[in-house]
Amino acid sequence: MRKIQSVLYVDDDRDICEVVKTTLSMMADLRVHTAPSGERAIELALELAPDLVLMDIMMPGLDGPATLKRMRADAALALIPVIFMTAKLLPAEVAHFLRLGAIGVIGKPFNPLTLCDELFALWSQAGRGRAAFTASAPSHPTVAATIASLSDTFLQRTAGDVVRLEAMIARIRDGERSLLPDIERIAHRIHGAGHLFGFPQVGVSGAAIERLAVANSPSPGATCDPAALRQLTYCTEQLALAVASAAGTAMPEVDPLHA
Repeated sequence: MRKIQSVLYVDDDRDICEVVKTTLSMMADLRVHTAPSGERAIELALELAPDLVLMDIMMPGLDGPATLKRMRADAALALIPVIFMTAKLLPAEVAHFLRLGAIGVIGKPFNPLTLCDELFALWSQAGRGRAAFTASAPSHPTVAATIASLSDTFLQRTAGDVVRLEAMIARIRDGERSLLPDIERIAHRIHGAGHLFGFPQVGVSGAAIERLAVANSPSPGATCDPAALRQLTYCTEQLALAVASAAGTAMPEVDPLHA
């Protein structure tokens, strides 16, 4: 039976893209390409003809299900198997994704050290045969060390994101409410990667900011609720504390959800 050799991973979160690429390439010797959007995924799939597409559900523009629908409508892409990755793992939602044509669903946040096993199990269940690890594949400690380095980079970048968020909130306070979608995108990335890298308070803080940004999305002629701005400010402060705590600074963990 044919072995899997190449994977296209689709996700707008660059941190998660790096973890998936590192894990699959180092542990299973797979060729891994990444795409930040559904539109780019279709372009790369036509160019590269990967054995498998591993794809996030929630992405701006063309989301996972819409991307799969376009793939199934294109004769050149219709037979490429797709696995979704999502935090939406309720049975009804999983069944829906399978009806769309996915061969399986992997939950997020995922364990990088077991991602290969989950992927190969779904590949095998779909009747395509299991790819064996190569004899030269590095040990788990090597992969874990690489992911730890990526997590350090994530924390450094998130510390910079805190500064950006604070500046954006100040501008919203001065009337630039159109910045809320940008805050949502930044917070969404922090939410997903925070949990993936094992920093739950960072992820929770990102989720709280994301929810507030969504709930207060701009409408014509509307101004931002002062109470919502106070909550955004508070949650951003808690994100800064969570990042400092995760980085090893003596800071107490806090729960931004009570804002």
